[in-house]
Amino acid sequence: MPTAFTDEELEHIRSALIQAGIRLSKELGLQKMSVEKLTAAVGIAKGSFYMFFGSKEDFILEVAEYTGAQTQKMLLSRLNGRRKMSAHEFMEFFSEYLHSDFDLMNGLTVEDFFWLKKHIKKQVLFDPDEQIKTAELWLSLINDVRPGADAGTFVNLIKSIYAIREHSDTMVKASMESSVQVLLRTIEVFVSGKGSIV
Repeated sequence: MPTAFTDEELEHIRSALIQAGIRLSKELGLQKMSVEKLTAAVGIAKGSFYMFFGSKEDFILEVAEYTGAQTQKMLLSRLNGRRKMSAHEFMEFFSEYLHSDFDLMNGLTVEDFFWLKKHIKKQVLFDPDEQIKTAELWLSLINDVRPGADAGTFVNLIKSIYAIREHSDTMVKASMESSVQVLLRTIEVFVSGKGSIV
């Protein structure tokens, strides 16, 4: 690769790095995803990485911003021009998200989580108050939220899915997906007050 890039090449490389980051974060985990592995994946020198990002931590934040924007597109597509959807539809969207490339938490280990907490300056990512705000926004998009369905419990139930994934090495692997689906159904019942878990 040349050391001087055209604007078109710069945009292409930046996009390729972000896509490589999504892939390698799932294959290796965030902690083991090095600048060397990222640049090797897109065929540029290690030093060229810093033409685009100030650090690995800055890069991770940009990847998170990109995947967040893509998730927003998924959500708008599910709404399909409507202002709200049912709890069942929302959980279908969330299940789709959990199995998409845009869920950066998928495959995150306990070690990765502590590495993020230590290295990412934007601690808003781990702020319960910010998570409550996001949960309240999501709940506002659901048209059959039952009285008393609080955002904090909603957040914690969602986090339970990631807790299972983070500790996958101690779980019954053959039942991982069915466990996630039971939790998704539990969240739907909690939000809407309709139906049963099984």
